[in-house]
Amino acid sequence: MASENEKLSAGNKPENTSNAKTDKKGTFGELVLRHKLVTFLIALLVIISLWAFVKISMLENKFKKDTLKQKSDYENRIDSLTTRQLILSSKVFSWAIRSELTRENKEQVNQFFMSFIKERGVNKVEFVNSADGKVTLSTNKKDEGMVFPNQVVLVTSETINYRNDSVLSIVSPVMGLNNKLGVLVIEYNLKLNH
Repeated sequence: MASENEKLSAGNKPENTSNAKTDKKGTFGELVLRHKLVTFLIALLVIISLWAFVKISMLENKFKKDTLKQKSDYENRIDSLTTRQLILSSKVFSWAIRSELTRENKEQVNQFFMSFIKERGVNKVEFVNSADGKVTLSTNKKDEGMVFPNQVVLVTSETINYRNDSVLSIVSPVMGLNNKLGVLVIEYNLKLNH
C-alpha cells in the first residue's frame, strides 16, 4: 500500500509541476488577450508619460537657454549704458580740469580729483602731460612723476575708452587755448557699478 501511495504521489508531482508552469506562462498571455483594451490603455499611458517627460525636459532646457541669453543681453546693455554715461561724465570733468589748468590752479584740480575718487567705482584719476608723457597729477601720489604706461593714448584728440578685465579706462584730451595740455585718465571698476 505504501508503495502504491508513493507511486501515486510520485506520479502526480511531476504532472502538477509541469501543469503549474504552463498555467503560469499562459496566465499572463491569457490575461493580456482577455483584457486587450486595458493592456492597450496601459501601454498608451506609458507612451504618453514618456513623451510628456521628454517634452518637459526639452522645454526646461529651452527655458534655461533663453534665460541665460536674456541675462547676457541685459548685462551687455547695462555695460553699454554705463560706459556711455561714464564717458559723458569724463568729458565734462575734463572741461572742468581744463578750466583750472589754464589758470594754472593745480591745487583746485587736485581737489577735484580727491572729490571724484570718492564716487562709487572710480579707482584712479590721473592727468598726464602730453609733452613728456609723465603723470603730473594723480589720486595715487606714487604715480606722480612716473611715465604713463600706455603712451599710445596720449595722442588722442577724442575721448576714448579701453578695457582690461573689469576695469574701464576713459581717456579724455585736455585742450589748452592753442595746444593740447595733456589727457585725463579715469579708471572705473565696472563690477562695483552693478
